[in-house]
Amino acid sequence: MKAKISIALLALVAVAFLAVAPASADLTVVPLGGVVFVGEEGLTFTSVAPTLEWFAAGDDPTTASPSATYTTQGAGNEVIDPATFQTRTGNWYEAGGLGVVAINVQMPSIDVKVYNTVTGEDMTNERVVKTGTTMAFRLDSNLYQVVNQRPALAGQSTAIKVVVVDSEGTTYTGLVEDAATGFVSSLTGLAPTNSQYYLPDSLGASGIGVPNWDLESSQYKAGVYTFYAEVNLNNAKDNVGTVTGVTKSAVKTLEVGKDDVKIEANKDTVVRNNDFAVTITGRPNEQYVLWVKGTSSISAPDTVPYIKDNQNSVSVNNALAGAYVFSGVAGGTNVLTDVSGSAPASGGYYAMVTLSSSGTRTVGFGTDDTTKDQTYTLRTDYYQAVFPFSPTYDTVKVKVEKGAVTVTASGDSSYYIGEEIVISGTNTDSDDTWLFITGPNLKTKGAPITDPKDGVVTGGTTDNNPIAGSWAPVTVETDDTWEYKWSTAGVNLDAGTYTIYSVTTPTNKDDLGANNAIYATASIVIKKPFVTATTSSATVARGDDLYITGNAEGDPTPGVAIWILGKNFNDIQTETVEDNGAFSYKFTGTDTLAAGQYFVVVQHPMYNDQFDLATRANCPAAGQTCVDRPILNPFVPVFIIEGPGSLQGSDAATALVNAMDSPDIDDTYYKLTFMIEEPWIMIDAIGDKYVGETFTITGTTNLAVGDSLIVEATSASFKPTEKTQSGSFSGASGTVLVTAGDKDGVNVWEFAVDASSFTPDEYIVTVEGIEAQQTATQTFNVLKAEATAQPTATAVPTAQPTATAVPTTAATPEPTATPGFGVLVALIGLGAVAALIVRKD
Repeated sequence: MKAKISIALLALVAVAFLAVAPASADLTVVPLGGVVFVGEEGLTFTSVAPTLEWFAAGDDPTTASPSATYTTQGAGNEVIDPATFQTRTGNWYEAGGLGVVAINVQMPSIDVKVYNTVTGEDMTNERVVKTGTTMAFRLDSNLYQVVNQRPALAGQSTAIKVVVVDSEGTTYTGLVEDAATGFVSSLTGLAPTNSQYYLPDSLGASGIGVPNWDLESSQYKAGVYTFYAEVNLNNAKDNVGTVTGVTKSAVKTLEVGKDDVKIEANKDTVVRNNDFAVTITGRPNEQYVLWVKGTSSISAPDTVPYIKDNQNSVSVNNALAGAYVFSGVAGGTNVLTDVSGSAPASGGYYAMVTLSSSGTRTVGFGTDDTTKDQTYTLRTDYYQAVFPFSPTYDTVKVKVEKGAVTVTASGDSSYYIGEEIVISGTNTDSDDTWLFITGPNLKTKGAPITDPKDGVVTGGTTDNNPIAGSWAPVTVETDDTWEYKWSTAGVNLDAGTYTIYSVTTPTNKDDLGANNAIYATASIVIKKPFVTATTSSATVARGDDLYITGNAEGDPTPGVAIWILGKNFNDIQTETVEDNGAFSYKFTGTDTLAAGQYFVVVQHPMYNDQFDLATRANCPAAGQTCVDRPILNPFVPVFIIEGPGSLQGSDAATALVNAMDSPDIDDTYYKLTFMIEEPWIMIDAIGDKYVGETFTITGTTNLAVGDSLIVEATSASFKPTEKTQSGSFSGASGTVLVTAGDKDGVNVWEFAVDASSFTPDEYIVTVEGIEAQQTATQTFNVLKAEATAQPTATAVPTAQPTATAVPTTAATPEPTATPGFGVLVALIGLGAVAALIVRKD
């Protein structure tokens, strides 16, 4: 057997201890009941039993038969052969049934990890650490039992080691533990004393906070390092690695990054009043100072981009960061003159930022409409308690630009006073848009659109109201749009051309240039409102309805007032005006009015959107109704319209129009007249008709267009019959509508008749109005149809003159077809004008 020091597989898999001390302290001597590892050989057992026994789980070693045995080989020759022991781990007993444990067989295990000595964070595999970080290695193994149970290790070293290889292939047996002193921690001959063993430094101290590796040392360049724990198998059998699965621990990695800092912005250019962010990349879990550089020339009201409050691991206006920035240490320059002195509304211009475990942190910045448009330098510095004069830092530039504002007016930019004007646009520069208007005889610096006789003052007030905010802005929505609905009803403006200004700050026209303000303009035309009207007919039959229609421009809120005046009659109503300016009023009840002329005045409220003339009951005394000026001079009658002393008809209409023509009344009007007549219906002469003929009965009327008429044509012989007689009806009836005639006030109607079923007789036509209840009648005759003459020459190809020269005499009615008495009476008067019977109801 080979007399060499045993393999203790104390590293990762199978660790062998290599003794270099005298035999008396040989690591191959296994105490009674001591731990041995599968794969070790050349051992000496303290037990002198010639045979060792192993029992299956649950068997009593003092009574049961062993499941396996091992014959000892003598001092220095014991081999923990995998073939025998790999599947039979645990206690092996001395033969004899006394239950004495000779050895305890275990499979070796080992692992290695690396930790950040400052944070205690496991940095093994896929973790980036920056140069300047200190690291500690830890062995996780069961091989420590060999060191603890076997003779003292004084003067000895083991075959356990940690191997570190850089990206260039260089293998390290030791690492610089302190860049300042140059002391080195050894990676070989390791003697772990517990299952989680931190490698000791050069002075023998160990623990998670004791560095074995200082990445601050210039020896260690950026790159990926691999490391693992390894056992020198030495005199072990070749199959040991196969049995245990490894000859070293799994290979681990650690990426060392260059000790620099990087700052990047998510936007190169940002329109002010918008946000942006920067990302700092540096040492994991380390602190960095972030600040805005080069802003000493900026003074109020201008500001610079600010770091937002309440961000994770971002301490805004941090005292240490402030001391660093304002101390002049950063970059070895006097930073105090390099930052802004004006405080932001929120946030700050410097902060202490703690990076994440991955070595990054994103920090949000904000801007507003006071942020000066220029290019800014954002700087981040690695923070150290003892400031170096050349710290690690990086910068990034972000350009802040002014936004833009637009303005437009709805429609065709031409409006009547009283209409609603929708003013809208976009604003990418600020959260609010200020509006003012300029035009004829308005203040040149601009006037509030809500009160054009006032003036706007830079800063947000008006001449008549110096309270802050009296010049109120329009809020800009999140999509950068804004809208203002301007109701011009009651606005003190005259017709003319005006300019609307939209500004991103409360700045009047005089200060736009000096304040470098951003603005846009839109031109509008304001027109004087007017009203037009017409009646459905100049003449209306009593009992018919009358329609007064028209257009009132300017969208008057109260609508229009319609005055209808006649003898001992007045009717004053208001009518709503539609969005397109149209209105329509239905005047009913003419059946109670006397025939004659009536006057209509349609009143428009105009600029102040109020009726300046209106009626008032019990004015000036009880029982009287007057027309007064409810705004200018209420209860003082202009004239009396109802009651004792009232004006009638044309006098009342004239007084009303004269009052509206007064210069202190801004209302306008349109005047009309119409006539009410007694209703009449006339039937045009019909003449004789023949059975089978179709013809039209026509007539005229003063009834309104669209009125319905019932027309009946009945036989004069139609009368009740005896029960023994058969009765029959000959005639026609129907309903027709009145249509417009060629002359005003004279409309027409017509009724189509088919006489194919008529019998020869006298017929009475009755036309009756439905709405006006007026009736007219007339008679006409229906004669038997004349027989048609038959040609005699039809059988001869050549026509015979004698056969065609004499017509037949069948056209003369036969005596049997002579009309009755009624027809005879009618024939007597055929030369006379047809009678028109008008009945008054």
